[in-house]
Amino acid sequence: MATAPKVFLDYTQQELDDAFEQNIWAPNFEELRIANKNGCDDVRRRLTHAEHRYGDGPEETVEILPTDRANAPILFFVHGGRWKPQPDNSFVYFADTVIAGGAHLAAVRFSTLDPPKRTTRMPDMIAELRRAVVWLYKNAASFGGDANRIHVIGHSSGGHLASVLLTTDWTKHGLPADVLKSGTCVSGMYELRPVMLSNRSEYVKLSAEEEDEFSAMRHLDRVRCPITVAWGDKESPEFQRQGRTFAAALKTKGLACRELVLKDANHFEGIRTMTQPQSPLAQSVMAAIGETK
Repeated sequence: MATAPKVFLDYTQQELDDAFEQNIWAPNFEELRIANKNGCDDVRRRLTHAEHRYGDGPEETVEILPTDRANAPILFFVHGGRWKPQPDNSFVYFADTVIAGGAHLAAVRFSTLDPPKRTTRMPDMIAELRRAVVWLYKNAASFGGDANRIHVIGHSSGGHLASVLLTTDWTKHGLPADVLKSGTCVSGMYELRPVMLSNRSEYVKLSAEEEDEFSAMRHLDRVRCPITVAWGDKESPEFQRQGRTFAAALKTKGLACRELVLKDANHFEGIRTMTQPQSPLAQSVMAAIGETK
């Protein structure tokens, strides 16, 4: 019987495809999805929240859950979900941790990939997210936020998108180069080559130039703030490798980086620890926010 060829590092095609198939590594995904949705429903019942438009697109909105503190920092959350539509809008379930810590939570919505139903491509998604950061910077005072203390956190494909924001030249968008004061990338992808070799390439369509531009690993010279790279120790080997490699590259460049392995956590359990203020991830995120005055 012939041995299947390797298509990336030591992965066969099936192994690479499986590396991005989270249900294999997180059999409790549906249970966690429901918990997130219920948590969001509860948060929205109890807490003040408002949705704002940051662009003209139908999904270009950001939901602000404010803290009582005046001129407070802002945590900008980029959700995951394979870059695909997420109809539950379950993106604010850890708001209590952020608000109690003295920061506003800004949970962004944006166009996603779903061909042929949608014509959206990854460059469109990233352009929208960049517009959202510009909006937050220019409108922070309107909801009691400090434009000079914007932090970003992203999970899964949102971790990838957050890493692109962290390697964006913000001066080209009329903002300070260091508009983002810290970044936390949870269970993300920072080099798109294996993605483009996997079955995700069936809906993630990128030119060679776009693959390069949106692979944060290739643009560490643009990083202007400390970055925490986090992943669960029960994730697929590829997601763990991506985290380790990104963190090591940042450290090699002499950039401020914290590597955070989330114990006993699969791809979806790690980000959910943000609901626990004493968890290592929540402590790390809120400490980074508190370090900017």
